[in-house]
Amino acid sequence: MLVISARFGLAITPLAAATTLYGWAMLLGAFALLLGIANALWYHLVRVQRGKGEWLLSLLLLVVFALVFGAGVSSPEGSIGPLTEWVFDAVLAPGQATLYALTGFFLLSAAYLYLRINRPGGLWILAGALLMLLVQTPFFFQFMPDALVDLVDWLLSWPVMAAMRGVLIGGALAVLFISIRLIVKSVK
Repeated sequence: MLVISARFGLAITPLAAATTLYGWAMLLGAFALLLGIANALWYHLVRVQRGKGEWLLSLLLLVVFALVFGAGVSSPEGSIGPLTEWVFDAVLAPGQATLYALTGFFLLSAAYLYLRINRPGGLWILAGALLMLLVQTPFFFQFMPDALVDLVDWLLSWPVMAAMRGVLIGGALAVLFISIRLIVKSVK
């Protein structure tokens, strides 16, 4: 709360305390990221060694991780080196584009299964979701009236973003409470 209040200019405490807490949070986040990478690598390494189901996919993950990590470490420029940029442009960016393209299919599948379009309000939710997708797609973006594009931009910037922040905060709190519960259980 201190960091959030300092970011919005409502600091109750000195700014130095909020900056220190923010630095600690960044350090803890970096440590959690490294711990997550180590955990994923260990899990997949054990899975390959024991020959568990779909161990070939785990081996592929380990090989790709080693190649990308090697590309970043071997380049004198680090993450802005030509090899690392090529990996991003040739592998990660097309993968992200593919996942974005699949979003429409997943949305339609979820709408068909769970929204129950025949119920009141279901059709409006589906229409809103499709409108958001269409306006963000470059091909349809050219044909949309400017007023509709401005409306969707406003919706994405304010109410949708507010809902997403609520979801992220709720998810973070759920992870925190589950972590505390697991820690308490392991201590007993």
